[in-house]
Amino acid sequence: MHGASAHRKLNMPSALRRQVLRNLTTDLIKYGRLETTLPRAKELRRLADKMITLGKRGTEHDRHQIEAYLYQPKAVVPLLMDTYAKRFADRAGGFTRVVPIGHRKGDCAPMAMIEILNTDQPEAEVGFSYLVKALANMQAREGTAIVQAALAPALDAGGARSAKRSFRRALVEQAASERFAQRIKKALRNTGMPAEKLQEIVDAEAARAKEEGGSPDAPESAAASRAARSGPRTRML
Repeated sequence: MHGASAHRKLNMPSALRRQVLRNLTTDLIKYGRLETTLPRAKELRRLADKMITLGKRGTEHDRHQIEAYLYQPKAVVPLLMDTYAKRFADRAGGFTRVVPIGHRKGDCAPMAMIEILNTDQPEAEVGFSYLVKALANMQAREGTAIVQAALAPALDAGGARSAKRSFRRALVEQAASERFAQRIKKALRNTGMPAEKLQEIVDAEAARAKEEGGSPDAPESAAASRAARSGPRTRML
C-alpha cells in the first residue's frame, strides 16, 4: 500500500526542491521575513523551526548540521545560536508565522508572508500591522472608534431581516466578527497593550491615510501594498 508523502513536492524535482528550500530558509533566517507562495511558505515553516531548534541547543554537532544545510553559514549561524536562541529561550516551538497576502498577478498563485516572530517587539510584526490597517479601514467606513466595537460584536437579527437578508447570512457574519474579535484579543495579549493603546494606534493610522489623500476603502496599489509590509524583503520565488 502506498503511504503518504512526508513533505510537499512543490511540483519540482527533488534536487531543485531541496536547493530552493535551502535558499528560502537561509533568506528567512537572515532577513526575518519574506514573500513566497503559500505552499512553499508552509513547507519553509517546518524547516525554519527545525533550524531555530538546532540553534537553541547550541552544541557543536548542531552547528555542523546548520552549516551543512544552510548557505552563508558565517551570517546565519550567529543569528541562530545567539539572537534567536535568546529570543526563544522560553518557547518550545512555533517560531514562525505565515500570513496569506492574496494572489499573484499572472498565474493567480496564492501568496503568503512568512516571518520569524519577534517576542521582544510583537507590535513590529507584519501580522500586527495588517490588523491595524484593517481596523483603520473599518473605522473610516463606520466613522467611529472601532476597537471596542470589534471586540464585542453583536448580532442584529432584526436589522438583518429589515435589510432583507436571511438570518443565516446574519449568523455567518456574526461568526466572522467573533473570529476577528479573537484575533484582536490575541494581538492585545501578545503585545501586552490595552485596548485604548491599540485605539490610539488605529487613530494614527487612519489620520495618516487621510493626510495622504488616499481612500482607506480603495484597493492599494502594488507599490503601496509592498510599502505597507515593512521590513527587509527577498526575491519572490
